Amino acid sequence: MKQPTEESSNTNIQKRQQTFAAERLAKNVAANEAIIKKEFPNETWIQIDNLKLKHVTIPKNATGIFVAKSRLPINKQEELDFFKEIKSAIILKKYGSSVTLIPRVKDPISGRFLSGPDAIVDGTLFEFKEVTGSIDKIGARFLDSRRQENNVYIRVANSNLSKRKVFDYFGRYVNNKNYKGGYKGNIIFSFGDEERTYFFKIKDFKKP
Repeated sequence: MKQPTEESSNTNIQKRQQTFAAERLAKNVAANEAIIKKEFPNETWIQIDNLKLKHVTIPKNATGIFVAKSRLPINKQEELDFFKEIKSAIILKKYGSSVTLIPRVKDPISGRFLSGPDAIVDGTLFEFKEVTGSIDKIGARFLDSRRQENNVYIRVANSNLSKRKVFDYFGRYVNNKNYKGGYKGNIIFSFGDEERTYFFKIKDFKKP
């Protein structure tokens, strides 16, 4: 009986990995579509890599990420904020997630946009946050998100904040006796230029 070569074994492993990744992505896309159909039945959706903005250039690796037409930016500041959200979506996409940027809700009286979730990630509503300052901003951004949505993605854009520093800080933060934000939901962290990304349940940081 002919024994498989190392090359053929590696090829088979790669094929299985590709199949698993494709099946996972299809499941995540279906989960997003179910939420879209339920929550935003009348919205029009645009693939982000088809957009052309005035003040920023859409990254080439944004294929497969969608945005609500009503969410499109109308001025420079909105484009800059939108670009940050696209960068976050691209990072999650690299890890096999399906990401859709959803409509913002306006206050009917003031006309201002209300705080709320920014995206659907694998069938779950998420708030997107970026931290460029001190480590205390981790706690501030997280606490802000607890008032808006149970799930938050924090992209740490300060190279001085290592994974260890952030995780140690966050563990102390949610276990502090004065913390009142609860432990329901999920949290995602990304770090540095390599965009290393880690997925947790918030309760994972709670001490027994």
